[in-house]
Amino acid sequence: MKILYFGVDNLFSKSLELEFLDSGFTLLSCSTVKELEAEVHHCALILLDYDNDEKIIKETVKKIKSIEINRDGKNIPLIYVSGKDDFNERMLAFHMGADEYVDKLDLKSLLLKINSFLRPDLIWKGLNTLLVEDDKISAKFVSHVLTSKGANVTLFLDAIEAFEYLKSGNKVDLILTDHMMPNLSGVAFVKKIRKELGLRAVPIVFISSVQDKVEILEFYKAGGNDYLGKPLIKEELYVKVNQLLENTIKTSILKKQIEELEKLSRVKDQFLAVCSHDLRTPLNTILGLSNIISEEDDVKDIKEYGGQIEKSAKELLEMVNELLDFSDIELKKSTVKLIPINVIEVLKNALRNISSINTKHLRLSIAAEVDEILISGNKGMLQRAFSNVMSNSYKFTAEGGEIKCTVTHNRDFVEVVISDSGIGMPGEELSHIFDSVPSVGREGLKGEKSTGLGMKIVKNITDKHGAEVDVTSVEGVGTTFKFKFKVCENGKGNI
Repeated sequence: MKILYFGVDNLFSKSLELEFLDSGFTLLSCSTVKELEAEVHHCALILLDYDNDEKIIKETVKKIKSIEINRDGKNIPLIYVSGKDDFNERMLAFHMGADEYVDKLDLKSLLLKINSFLRPDLIWKGLNTLLVEDDKISAKFVSHVLTSKGANVTLFLDAIEAFEYLKSGNKVDLILTDHMMPNLSGVAFVKKIRKELGLRAVPIVFISSVQDKVEILEFYKAGGNDYLGKPLIKEELYVKVNQLLENTIKTSILKKQIEELEKLSRVKDQFLAVCSHDLRTPLNTILGLSNIISEEDDVKDIKEYGGQIEKSAKELLEMVNELLDFSDIELKKSTVKLIPINVIEVLKNALRNISSINTKHLRLSIAAEVDEILISGNKGMLQRAFSNVMSNSYKFTAEGGEIKCTVTHNRDFVEVVISDSGIGMPGEELSHIFDSVPSVGREGLKGEKSTGLGMKIVKNITDKHGAEVDVTSVEGVGTTFKFKFKVCENGKGNI
C-alpha cells in the first residue's frame, strides 16, 4: 500500500522510508498541492507535515476534502505529523481535519497508527455501537477508535433522534453519549432508555467535561456503566469500551450455551419419550408372540405369529434408524461435504426403495425435463431426506393412491416436488412439522409406528445443503413437499 507524505522535511521522509522497509508500505513524497492532487488517487493514507506554513496546510486540507467528495465522500485517512507534541497544537490539528496526530520523532508509534487505519485489529467486528455526541471533533475521534477495531458506529448529534432510533427496534451492543446536549441531556436520555425502552442490559458510557464528583455520580444513578472525561484519551477510551464489550460478548456466549443446553435437554426428553413409549410397543409384541410361538403346534398360527413378529421387528428397526439419523444430524452437527451430484438420480434411488415395499399398489412416478441436473450435495444425506418424505407419503396414502415426483429447473435453481394423494394433515400439525422436538408421531394407515423425528431430519439435511423446503397439505386431498436447490455451474444435462 502507498502512503503519501506532504511536506519538505527530507530527513523525516528518509527515516520513514527506512521504517517502511519491512512493513509492506511504499512512501511517496510531495511538497505542493498540485503534486498532491496528482498522487493522492493512488494512496491509501496521507501524512501531512503540521510544521508547514499554516496557510499551505489549510489549502492542502481543502484540496483533500474536495477530492473526497469526488470519491463519493470516501474518507482518506489523514495523519498530522509534527515535532511539536503540545496538547493545544493537537486540538488545533483535529479542528483542522486531522484523523490522528503523531510526534515525528516517534516513528514506531506512527507505524502503529498507520496500521490502525489500514490494517486494523478488528476485535469488535460486527458489534453495533450508538454514539450520541453534538461535538463533531469528539464524535470523529470516538468513531475512529471504534471503527478501527471493527465496530459499526451510528452517530446522532441529537439525543431525541437517537432515542427514536432505539425505539424503532434497532439493535445496539453499546451506547456512548455526551452529557451536555441541546433538547435532551445525556442523563435524561439514559433514564428514558432504561425506563421506557427497558434496555437494561446494553452498556452505556457517558462522555463529559464535568469534573464534579456529585454530578458524575448522577451519571451512574441514571443507568450509566462508565464515564469518560474530556479531553478524551484514546487509550482510556479503548480500555473502558473493551472491558464493557468483553462482558457483553461473554454474556452473549453464555446465553447461546444455555440455549444449546436447553435444546439438548429437549432432545434427551424426546429420546426418553420414544424409548419409553414407541419402542416398547413393538418389543412387547415380539416378546409376547415369541413366548406363545414356542408352545404353539398349529403351523398356520405359527406363520401368523411369525409374520407379526417380523412386522414389529421392522417397525422397531425403522424407529431405531430414525433415532440414530437424528442423533447423527442434530447432536454431532458434523460438517457435510458437498460435491456435484445428479439430483434426479438421487430422487430415482429413493423412489426405488419405496417401490420395493409397495404392497399397496400405489402409482409411483417421476417426471423431469432432462436426465441430469447437478447440485452441490451429499448423496447419502439427500437420499435419506427424499426417502423420509416418500416413506411418510406411503404410510398415509390409501390403497391405489399415488406418489408423484417432478423436477423443474432454470439457470439458477432446481425444484424437486414430492406429492401424494394421501389423507393430508390438519393445519395445527402442519405448522409444527419441522419442530426440533415434535410430538409423538402419527400412526400410518396400517398402524405403522413413527418417532415423529423424520421431518426434522429432512429439515436439517435441507439446511445443511443451503436449500429450502416447503410443505402444503389439504386434509383428504394430499400433501406436497417442495425442495429448492441452487444449480451447480453448467448444471444442465442432456435430454
